Amino acid sequence: MLICIGEILVDIFDDGHHRDILPGGAPFNVACNALLYTDKVTFYGAVGHDDNGKLLLATVNRRGFYQPHIKVLEDRYTSRAIVTLNNGERSFHFERDLGADYILDINDIDISSIKDDDIIHIGSLMLSYQEGRDFFYQLVNKIRTYTHAKISFDINYRDDIFSSPDEAKNVFLSALKEADILKFSEEEISLFSKEKNITKALDGLLNDKQIAVVTLGSKGSIYYHSGHTVHVNTYPVKPVDTTGAGDAFYSYFLSSLINHPTLINSDKDIIHYLTRANVVGGLATLKKGAIDSAPNEEMIDEFLNKQ
Repeated sequence: MLICIGEILVDIFDDGHHRDILPGGAPFNVACNALLYTDKVTFYGAVGHDDNGKLLLATVNRRGFYQPHIKVLEDRYTSRAIVTLNNGERSFHFERDLGADYILDINDIDISSIKDDDIIHIGSLMLSYQEGRDFFYQLVNKIRTYTHAKISFDINYRDDIFSSPDEAKNVFLSALKEADILKFSEEEISLFSKEKNITKALDGLLNDKQIAVVTLGSKGSIYYHSGHTVHVNTYPVKPVDTTGAGDAFYSYFLSSLINHPTLINSDKDIIHYLTRANVVGGLATLKKGAIDSAPNEEMIDEFLNKQ
């Protein structure tokens, strides 16, 4: 099972003429998209007692998650991300100082239901607040104490939620040490390391047991483990909205690990599944929003057959 925990919020697109409010939050995007690729997915998060929270609860209820747990907080509003698009590329401004997304309770996590072959994917936005950091390390400690499940972590760096890049770097360098599976963007690698070569940068950041994928945009992606890298190219598309493209990519990669845990032992398998993950990330940019934009397996096959 894939268990996603962390931010669930609304993405607000407003171009001055039209306003769209869509479900979002990186781990929630991953969870929703993963339902296209693997059988059993669940999500833990928190929303406010408001209309945006109701929208998100309705989204959760019609998704088919396995026993999701969404806490509704009376004294918090549902966190918001204001999304600005420029030629398909997006920038974010977050409104969450009194938001609900990072107010999570370790007692809501049923560790007894977690199996050793599960993957627990933890969102990163919680780390910008002390309450979220406390929850993150309590959760990691509980997972390590009672299970052998793998911990996944996507850096998903957002510059406006920390006081400075140096603060973000210190927070993330500590957190990434706790994960078994990690996702970076190419830009995030440069935040953590002055080393220009991605393999050498990851050599300095990760231990021999950790695996990572790095998204490279139009250049595809890289798989990394213990000094060994596999670069997989992608196919170009003309993006409408890149919001959630990395989440769509990662949802396919994590689902592949759930369905085929031995894929990491074969470069051939890595190339096969990362090629498809790259397609998922690319095709997800052809529609606005981070959810309901990812292709299913049949659509991936159809796209690849045309190349």
